[in-house]
Amino acid sequence: MNHLAHVVLAGSDEGLRLGAFLGDHVKGRQALEDLPPSWAAGVELHRRIDSFSDAHPAVIGLLERLEPPWRRYGGVIFDVLFDYMLSRHWSRFGPTGLKQLAAEIDELLARHQAQLPPRLVRFSHWARAQRLWQRYGERAMLEKTFSLLAYRHGRRWPLAAGVRLLDAHDRAIEAAFLTLFPDLQARAREDRKQLYCTWSSM
Repeated sequence: MNHLAHVVLAGSDEGLRLGAFLGDHVKGRQALEDLPPSWAAGVELHRRIDSFSDAHPAVIGLLERLEPPWRRYGGVIFDVLFDYMLSRHWSRFGPTGLKQLAAEIDELLARHQAQLPPRLVRFSHWARAQRLWQRYGERAMLEKTFSLLAYRHGRRWPLAAGVRLLDAHDRAIEAAFLTLFPDLQARAREDRKQLYCTWSSM
């Protein structure tokens, strides 16, 4: 899953949402213990969501369709394309209007930027300037996102061309998403309760 899906699966709690963004920036158990409890719970939720998604039969089935080098990077590419599918099916899965959620995300990240890693702060500024959260359903935004991923990974090919997988497998990706996301929602609801209780008691 990518940023938009992680925020939706984190629910309405601000700490869990911040943890959803920090999941790609915080490594190890000790780093979690240095965070506010709800942020740490959000990071751990992020990790559980990624593990559940990677092991889901719908995702494994998608990856099996791919040839090298696409298969090696397919998981990264599908994470972005699942956000595209979430945007496509927002009326079914979105917790509120997309414009409203976008404003909430931008305000949350701006309010806490002094406590966030520099790379996440830079990303938040870029996302706000690009109106990323409202534009995940646009092809042009997908192409920009894949170019940014390619730069970050130092791997121009095939990441920068990730939108080609959408062209080749749109229906299969959509079907996999529609199978996966309800399962993720159910799993995340249970994990949110358990993790919030665990970290709140520490």
